[in-house]
Amino acid sequence: MSDARCPMPAGRTNPDNCQHTRLSRERGKMKMAKKPTKTIAVVAKGNVPAGRFLAGTSIPPLEVYHVPEVHPKKPGPWSAEPDKVSWIDPATGSPCIVRRESNGALHGYVGIGPDHPFHGVDYQALPHDPPIVVHGGVNYSESCEERERPSRSVCHVPAAATTRRHTASAAAVSRPLGSRAPSSGSAASPTTVVDVPDNLWWFGFGCDHVYDIVPDGYQRALAAETGASYRDEAYLVRETTNLAAQLHAIANGRPMPPLDGDRPGVGLDPFSPTRRA
Repeated sequence: MSDARCPMPAGRTNPDNCQHTRLSRERGKMKMAKKPTKTIAVVAKGNVPAGRFLAGTSIPPLEVYHVPEVHPKKPGPWSAEPDKVSWIDPATGSPCIVRRESNGALHGYVGIGPDHPFHGVDYQALPHDPPIVVHGGVNYSESCEERERPSRSVCHVPAAATTRRHTASAAAVSRPLGSRAPSSGSAASPTTVVDVPDNLWWFGFGCDHVYDIVPDGYQRALAAETGASYRDEAYLVRETTNLAAQLHAIANGRPMPPLDGDRPGVGLDPFSPTRRA
């Protein structure tokens, strides 16, 4: 007789067929199982001084690095600044970085996840309607620099290298890349743990244009005429936050948000055509 748990087709009574049917079904279920998306919980590193906030804000950084090899040798408004800071933008949940380059100028970066329509898109292929407005224009697009040391990399904070959680107002985080409910913490500083995809794509901009003072760079022509000034940490944090807000609006199909502060016109840069091979 046919087993009720494994009904046999008409004309088949061999129990081996029943066993084969069950195994086939089980294997089919195993093949249909989806591989979980790997994420990394972003938390603050132990190298952040207590009570240290990003310049001009009340946002605590995830990382603060001083890197002598890129820090300007000449004294100036940059002397006491760090050479890399990273944070999670409270309004968008986007990973953000400000990093100093070898010429002493600061650059800003924002990471986007694989669900963003611009993930993997070269900055030169970004649409101009609506344009993304940031200091000097977007001039960087790359994946995470996973092999670079943390003090110099444009990459999210790896969980293995952390010692304490990133604290931020849970109510301020709207639709982050991936988030969990606030975990237990003190009432004064609730904790939000943000899960960031491994395969982030970063867009960035630099502050070493004709209208910028570059600490270790040569004196640029027309610097006085363009009102060149040094773009400090507070300025970079503001512009990086503006970039994060625009990328977030694009991901959600919303109008471009109003931008905070002013910036020089991109047209002030001298024309430098790209040579094709």
